[in-house]
Amino acid sequence: MEFGPRWLARHLAELLPQYPRVRLCVAFSGGADSTALLAALARLHPAPLALRALHVDHGLQAPARQWSAHCQRIARALSVPLTVRRVRVRRGRGDSLEAAARAARYRVAAAQLAAGECLLTAHHQQDQMETVLLQLLRGAGLAGLAAMPAVAPFGKGFLVRPVLTVKPAALRAWLAGKRLTWVEDPSNADPLLDRSYLRSAVLPPLLARWPAAAKTVGRSAAHMAQALELLQEQAATDVETAAAGTGLSAAVLRRLPAGRRDGALRYWIAAAGARQPPATRLNEISGTLLEAGADRHPEVRWPGACVRRKGDRLVLLGPARSK
Repeated sequence: MEFGPRWLARHLAELLPQYPRVRLCVAFSGGADSTALLAALARLHPAPLALRALHVDHGLQAPARQWSAHCQRIARALSVPLTVRRVRVRRGRGDSLEAAARAARYRVAAAQLAAGECLLTAHHQQDQMETVLLQLLRGAGLAGLAAMPAVAPFGKGFLVRPVLTVKPAALRAWLAGKRLTWVEDPSNADPLLDRSYLRSAVLPPLLARWPAAAKTVGRSAAHMAQALELLQEQAATDVETAAAGTGLSAAVLRRLPAGRRDGALRYWIAAAGARQPPATRLNEISGTLLEAGADRHPEVRWPGACVRRKGDRLVLLGPARSK
């Protein structure tokens, strides 16, 4: 697949109906992929309403400050305003360093985003394939296997992945000859990290045997996303039917088939902005908690939230009240 400013302008117009009257903010790591995306965006015609870049310094690597300085030089060369934010990565129980750093990155980006602004990341076709494989190995459901959407609500605006169907080689091929340098994060080659292990040890022989695997896996993820959308529509209807004030009616939920009941509970929890419970906790909510007598007040807790039975109602408590 081709890549360049013209292709990017056409694709952004397909993803964002309001383009070019939209503000864009690029998540700029300084790596080859985000450098190619930022450089192509800087050459767009028609140009977006406004273009800027955001670099998040996690401080996890010794040369992190040098990477920030590098990003500032590249942004100046492209005449793109750059914001640098430094964060401390805090790992929660059971979180990998990768996951904690990613959460910190998105938290900062969401706080930085203006109303209606779009955060653009340089996730490409192979990134999507890695995400699907990792989710599959973790036993994920439809939401995980649907992987990364091209456009999703985010903060006060949207998260956009415009090169999700582009091969990483196409990004580097376009970048070649542009007289722009990039940094290589050594953690990308660390076999102790799951994604890096997949990238270095698993994908090369897999792609050698099935060269179109990244494209076809991406297509499967798109099918999963369509199925997920239909299930979410059903879940929204079920939640509306079971609504009892801010909670849900246990009697109505018990009448639903098990799959729809679980879907309704997940949708209700997600709509409240709470972290999704592990499968074991969801099974407890769907089973033991729902079947308990109306005179009892059982509850199911997981990090950051709690579902409690009050009479015939299920109520969801956030972090402050779940202790």
